[in-house]
Amino acid sequence: MNGLLKFSLGMSMALSVMSSEGRAQDVKVGVIYDATGPVATQSVPYAKGVQAAIRSINLNGGINGKKITALVEDYGYQIPRAFTAYKKLKGAGAVAIQGFGSGDTEALMETVAKDKMPWFSASYAASLADPKGAPYNYFAGADYSSQARAGLKHIADNWADTTRRPTLAIIYTDNAFGKSVLPAIESYAAELKIKVVGKEVVNPGALDAVSAVTRLKDLKPDYIWLQQIASTVAPIVRDAKKVGLNTSFYGGVWTYDPNLIKLAGPAIEGLVSVQIAALSARGLPVEAAVRAAAENPGDVDDHNFLRGWVAMIALGDGMKAADAAGNLTGEGIKTALDSGKPIDVGGLMPPLVYSPTDHRSGDTVFIYRIADQKPVLLGEVVLERRADWLGK
Repeated sequence: MNGLLKFSLGMSMALSVMSSEGRAQDVKVGVIYDATGPVATQSVPYAKGVQAAIRSINLNGGINGKKITALVEDYGYQIPRAFTAYKKLKGAGAVAIQGFGSGDTEALMETVAKDKMPWFSASYAASLADPKGAPYNYFAGADYSSQARAGLKHIADNWADTTRRPTLAIIYTDNAFGKSVLPAIESYAAELKIKVVGKEVVNPGALDAVSAVTRLKDLKPDYIWLQQIASTVAPIVRDAKKVGLNTSFYGGVWTYDPNLIKLAGPAIEGLVSVQIAALSARGLPVEAAVRAAAENPGDVDDHNFLRGWVAMIALGDGMKAADAAGNLTGEGIKTALDSGKPIDVGGLMPPLVYSPTDHRSGDTVFIYRIADQKPVLLGEVVLERRADWLGK
């Protein structure tokens, strides 16, 4: 049996099988993730983080005495399967969902709003942060557009050539995740006087990117923004080196994971990755809790796992407040989350804050560069919270 599928089935059974005596006091949370599709290498650890956080919450009193039962569904990164999974979980009594991708999350946005079903996702699409269109959608940390703007600001702030302005190309995926940042990059680049000289598509699962990087080589961009996942970053940087494309690569939260350096080899040197959370829990207030609930010691150093953890801790905080108010429903959870109360996530990122008019939960990103085959923290960028950037 596929190892990823075994994880899905095993965790579903382990977290869902409860005694009939205790079932009345359970509260159900749905987990929809990709165990068998093109982004499973990052979705699986993220879902493990969600489920470890559920274990941690349950170990520490649950939702005011109620245990959380996780109902787990693999959707294979396919939007129709996400709809099927959602209907199943809603029918099973889930009061909230931990989802994953941009395409499925955005496709279900109106449905979950109608159903009053809080939906946390690993999609950080800016559209999901505007409660006018996505009142029941949440995520933890800076959105994709903010990540890209932070990367552009870092480029502009560190550009030393006084004779000209920098040039930029974009390599993105031809899906909701990839295309979500294009307007933000193009408009903010214009503000910073960074010229966008070209765009190319490389999709998840691609084994090479020779054609794309060869075309960009002729344009000679100083920088390339990668709106990509780590498994696709590897062939891009390897092939760029192969064809002699001399540039500096920047990318958002999914461009790095613990396997990237092994996949990409020396070609990854110099990559700048804009992250929304610490890459490791070591030395942070949350470390002991993560170690107590994680299945593997290495999870403490997997930022995909840790971001899943943060998303569930945030949802759990809202569930506890809703239950204390006597309204542990989707609507009650939303009211609690939107209260403006900072949610402490143990130092993995700054406290999260949501309001009824703004679900941008964070403005701080962490800039890492790969040096000597290791991610090195260069510093933080704190973006201003502009009204014209909400949802964009």
